[in-house]
Amino acid sequence: MKFSVDTLVGGNGQGDVDGPVRMAKINVVDSMVVDKNNNVFFLDSQKKKIRKFNSSNGAVETYKTINHEFNWDLKNGSQVTHFDYTNLTPMKLAYNYANDKLYLASNVYLPSKYGTDAVIYDISTGINMAAYGQKSGRYYDFIAFPDNNSVIYGITGAHESSIFQGQLSAQADLLASSSTYNDIDVSDYYGYAPVATAFATDNKVFVFGRSKLYSVQLFPLKVDKVVDYDNTQYDSVTAHEGKFYLTSGATIYELSTDGNMSTFVDGNDLIYNDGLPIKKIDLISFDNNGNVILYDKESNAIRRINL
Repeated sequence: MKFSVDTLVGGNGQGDVDGPVRMAKINVVDSMVVDKNNNVFFLDSQKKKIRKFNSSNGAVETYKTINHEFNWDLKNGSQVTHFDYTNLTPMKLAYNYANDKLYLASNVYLPSKYGTDAVIYDISTGINMAAYGQKSGRYYDFIAFPDNNSVIYGITGAHESSIFQGQLSAQADLLASSSTYNDIDVSDYYGYAPVATAFATDNKVFVFGRSKLYSVQLFPLKVDKVVDYDNTQYDSVTAHEGKFYLTSGATIYELSTDGNMSTFVDGNDLIYNDGLPIKKIDLISFDNNGNVILYDKESNAIRRINL
């Protein structure tokens, strides 16, 4: 079966230009999500901004910029810890279909603690704290939402993976980690950002990372490794409607929660309406029509595979 490919944003060279898609340019996309209205939000960590492809008018706009609105004070009795936006590093976007809200996961350096804390902001309208933890990491591996009131996220530290669980607008607590090397580990051997994602149900979260699929029962806590693909390298991964989708080059594989993998889209079956052929899918998501939305770094473009 053949599938056509369209360019939604970019393809005009690297840059940071808003406006109609024929003019808009992409600098870099570090994280990308699609909401239920097919708007595409993408993070440029270097420029500290979240941009948006508006599906209603086909234009690109700057949705949020990291500024004083991200300042936040954590009050613990008489003690107040100030989180200043100038010390904030934006790292990952997440979208919760249950409550139709957009989130930004960040690390914030705290001079008073000589350390960094993890904070997830609700950036749907204004800027509000959604979750925070007393431990940050080099990367956010994944963010998953069991429902509209809670969050589960994973972070990678120095060759260590940790999973946190909490209610939105509250502190998250440690759920599981790789500190004993027998629980869960999606960190990269060499310290690079893991190719990882997850999705959550009422009492379970399925996590894929470092070529391993885990099933984590939340209560009572029980971690099972479902399958290990012996460190096979994938370029990107996402979770969609209870399954995982992994990419290698321009080919997309579908992985079910029982560990069975099959080819979802063969890269040789792609027909290009515009732009150069895809050599690598750097980020992957889905729109509400089931089409693949992807970031093609080589073309400086966000593109769609029409399924």
